[in-house]
Amino acid sequence: MDKIAYIIPGYGESRTKQPGYNKIASMFRERGIKPIHIEMRWRPAKPESFQNYIKQFLKKYKKPKNTKVYVLGFSFGALTAFLSESKAKPTAMILCSLSPYFKEDIPKLPKSWSRWWNKNYPDSEYSFNQLAPRIKTKIFLVTGDKEGPEVARRVRSAKKLIKESSLTIAKGAKHRISRKEYLVGVKKVIGKL
Repeated sequence: MDKIAYIIPGYGESRTKQPGYNKIASMFRERGIKPIHIEMRWRPAKPESFQNYIKQFLKKYKKPKNTKVYVLGFSFGALTAFLSESKAKPTAMILCSLSPYFKEDIPKLPKSWSRWWNKNYPDSEYSFNQLAPRIKTKIFLVTGDKEGPEVARRVRSAKKLIKESSLTIAKGAKHRISRKEYLVGVKKVIGKL
C-alpha cells in the first residue's frame, strides 16, 4: 500500500524559509512515506474567512485509492488541517502546536492576538468543543514544553476532547518547528506511523 504525507507550514512559513519542513519530509521518506509540501498563500490582502485556507489546502489534497494519507500541519497549518479533517478524511493527522484561535480560546488570548484575529478573520468563529467530538481521524498532537500558555492550553484541551488522540511533548522546544528540539518530537511521532 502506498503512503503519502501532506505538510502544511505555519503562518508566513514555507519549506524554502524554514529548513525544518525539508527535514520532516526526509523523516517521512525514511518511513517509506512520500512527502508533499503544501505552499500556502498566507497573509490576506484584505480580511477574509479562514475557510479560504481550508479551500487552498483541499484544492491540492488528493487521496488516491489504496493509499494511506497523512497530514502534518504546524500552528496555522495545524489549524487548517484540523478544520479540513471532515472533508479530507486522512488516515492520521499530526497537529504540531495547534493554533489557539477557536471560539473558546479568544477570551483567554492576549488582547493584541484577539484583535489581530478579529481584524484579519472577522467571519471565522470555530467552536473546538463542537468540532472535536466529530473527529474520526487518529490525531497525533505535538507541542514544545517552552511554548506559550495559549498553545499549551489548546493542545492539552485537544488531547482531552479528541477521542483518538495522543500527545508528544518536545522537551526544550519553543514555537519553532525548525529547531532541533522540536524536530525530535516530530520524529518520534512519525516513527509511530
